[in-house]
Amino acid sequence: MVQQQGNGGPFVGSPFLSHELAVNGLEEEQMMRTKRNVKQLAWSLGVLICAATVQAQNPLIMNQFTADPTARVFDGKIYVYPSHDIIPPVEARQDWFCMEDYHVFSSENLMDWTDHGVIVSQTNVDWVDASSYSMWAPDCIEKDGKYYFYFPARAKAGGFAIGVAVSDTPHGPFKSEPTPIEGVRGIDPCVLIDSDGQAYLYYSLGKIFVAKLKDNMLELDSEPKVIENLPTEGLLEGPFVFERNGIYYLTYPHVENETERLEYATGKSPMGPFKPRGIIKDESPSGCWTVHHSILHYKGQWYLFYHDQDLSPNDDKRRAIRADHLSFENNGDIRKVIPTLRGIGTAEATGKLQVDRFSDISKAGTSISFLDPENTHAGWKVALDTEDAWVRFNRVDFDKASAKSVSVRAASPKGGTLEIRMDKQDGPLIAKVALNEESEWKIVSAPLNRVPSGIHDLFITLKTDQPTEIDWIRFEAGADKTAKNARGKMIPWQKGAWETGKYRNVFLEAGYEQEAIDAKLNKAYSDLFERDGPTRIYFEVGDDMAYVSDVKNRDARTEGLSYGLMVAVQLDKKEVFDKLWRWTVKYMQHQEGPREAYFAWTVNPLSEEVRKAAGSASDGEFYFVTALLFASNRWGNDTGIDYYGEARRILDAMWAKDGTDGVMNVINVEHKMITFVPGGRGYLFTDPSYHVPAFYEVWAEYANDGHEDFYRECAEVSREFLHRACHPVTGLTPDYSQFSGEPLDNGYMSAFGFDSWRVPMNIAMDYAWYAKDREWQRDYINRLHNFLYDQGIHRFVDQYELDGSPRERPMRAPGYGGVRHSIGWVSATAAGSLMSTQEKGWAFVDEVWNAKLEPYGDGYFDPYYDGFLYLFSLMHLSGNYRIIMPEVATPGE
Repeated sequence: MVQQQGNGGPFVGSPFLSHELAVNGLEEEQMMRTKRNVKQLAWSLGVLICAATVQAQNPLIMNQFTADPTARVFDGKIYVYPSHDIIPPVEARQDWFCMEDYHVFSSENLMDWTDHGVIVSQTNVDWVDASSYSMWAPDCIEKDGKYYFYFPARAKAGGFAIGVAVSDTPHGPFKSEPTPIEGVRGIDPCVLIDSDGQAYLYYSLGKIFVAKLKDNMLELDSEPKVIENLPTEGLLEGPFVFERNGIYYLTYPHVENETERLEYATGKSPMGPFKPRGIIKDESPSGCWTVHHSILHYKGQWYLFYHDQDLSPNDDKRRAIRADHLSFENNGDIRKVIPTLRGIGTAEATGKLQVDRFSDISKAGTSISFLDPENTHAGWKVALDTEDAWVRFNRVDFDKASAKSVSVRAASPKGGTLEIRMDKQDGPLIAKVALNEESEWKIVSAPLNRVPSGIHDLFITLKTDQPTEIDWIRFEAGADKTAKNARGKMIPWQKGAWETGKYRNVFLEAGYEQEAIDAKLNKAYSDLFERDGPTRIYFEVGDDMAYVSDVKNRDARTEGLSYGLMVAVQLDKKEVFDKLWRWTVKYMQHQEGPREAYFAWTVNPLSEEVRKAAGSASDGEFYFVTALLFASNRWGNDTGIDYYGEARRILDAMWAKDGTDGVMNVINVEHKMITFVPGGRGYLFTDPSYHVPAFYEVWAEYANDGHEDFYRECAEVSREFLHRACHPVTGLTPDYSQFSGEPLDNGYMSAFGFDSWRVPMNIAMDYAWYAKDREWQRDYINRLHNFLYDQGIHRFVDQYELDGSPRERPMRAPGYGGVRHSIGWVSATAAGSLMSTQEKGWAFVDEVWNAKLEPYGDGYFDPYYDGFLYLFSLMHLSGNYRIIMPEVATPGE
């Protein structure tokens, strides 16, 4: 059994990975479909849970179920520690609460919530029954620079206990204590540290208990005491205690009628006595039976955090956390909180304003419903059905917007007109948006009548009597198309490194110090290959093997292994290269049969037994050969691995493939182009991002297998193909295409998406190494940069229709969707600056320089694909991605 080493973190995989790919020996056509589906799920979204950001109103978190939120302020941020509802697995009770782990979320602005991932799981706590799915409401507190996470769970010994996990940071990693707190049997811990430093633990089990904690925060310092004078019936759970102006507030859920409402009692001491005072929040009209909560003060405002069943209206065991403002009377009484959809926080005008999370709504002609009832995590829409129906969305900040227009995602079957006004229903007109007759969702833009500044409420009103649905609105900043830059125009080199032997350091030209450039490149490599943590994708197995993993999907792919080999040979990491190659040969390469010397596109690195997809993906073989030829040139062939012999074995086998059992050459020999997969339908079309003309030139020079002229011709054919495949205005390419360059007519993959990110980087490599097509290549990158710059240098997204219009159906994965300003796409566009002749090329260089390999605002993080493209970009722009020429005569000469 191959064990994954290091802290890769917990991952949510694709359903395709656990079903389709588990079939050993997929046929080529099925593998092709599977590869497409997995890329849609994995590269678009996949989830490595580790610091990822999502913008939301109520509920605060949209990409997963959350409940029982305890909110705390640490280091100037709000951290929320909820429980995590999931759909019960088959072995669990289907009609009950099901929670297996805990995430932590943080925010500074109360709008953008960063998911720092799983911090404790039922599978990594020694004393917890790992089959109980009973990781209920937690708490976290800081003392003396340590963070103590308290959580209840069903113990292996039976009954509920409360454990502690400790960390040096509020977001982990947390290490669980081996045993729960002795003397405590109950649920829903809450910890208060009083002004004198004494800590108190509160918890419940039909009644509410309190006990002192020792200074180590891990043991009781007094016997648990029942808090008296509270309701004797319907009090089951969820105490939360805080202090304000010398008053201690004990707050708790209580079932007075049929479901829980929030109540509170006050006292003069942390241990009571407490006197019931009133109601904080009434029972939910949704019928949600529970209402666990917390209360905190942040930047001058009090907030109530709680949950409801917004994302699961027919199941109150799958909940979603919310927050609303809370305030006090002069005598200390808590004013009753009226829940809102708008929630808390000030929204940036240039963000997507989800107006279905309204602050107010007209009494007639307006309704709210799910965008997709089958996928409630996609959110809601607002329907305006009659003339003058309106919705108000408050606290919108225009100060950073520099807004020039407004975009609205709407559907209006018979057309219509929307007015957007400021502060009042009849307030100053900001914009009038005319909607065409369109039943499908469309993004429509309109210029602004006036440009607001400061913070305002928005009123969106339908001015016709034709029903219209709205998903979101967003104010768009104007782009500076002149892109003036003190560094002037970029000046690309006229000759390639094959001719000159020199490689351009664009970062140095941009004004960055060489020491900083080296440090950035070293850090990127270390994050992926050396440093334990969520960005690590390289894992060693025993003493002499290692693999690269698409960690979020728990698999290893020829794409990733070949990329890892290329990184290793480029950066002179021979030991890493050799370990990766040994693992690849053992677990991925077919040693006999029709596929002999080809590679299984994806395998399970945690099992030696199951090949998840026997078929090959042509780009993997393409990179393997090139990396091995470079290794032969750099290290020779007598240090344990005959790199040249291994490259020739793949090439010779490739030329021997004659269609037996449907296995063909990686290159379609008729069209002289790389295939999507070497067999089946995949042999009859290509992927523009697989076209790396420079690699054919390398093969022609160093393979010495008798096909030199053919490889050089393939390089020219590939360059000409890219002329046809790249859109004449935007420069965008489809993910899959015909050999003619026309998009493959298969839906998702005919638009610009994740595969196609690599195209500008591949073209830039060809320019930097050979510069044989330099006039077209400069024009291409200028077109692409112009389009993206006009979208907004900090905002251009990673999916479009080829003409640059918003993608109507962005690729998605379960619980996630939409588009983002992806670091992988940013990296590829920045590498394209090697060819740029414009001032705005510097902006793309700066954009990747300032990028960080960390999660996005929707909860998605991919250190694998994003990480490789980021590292490759740094290598290209620092002059460290090179043609590796032989130290001695090339084998075969």
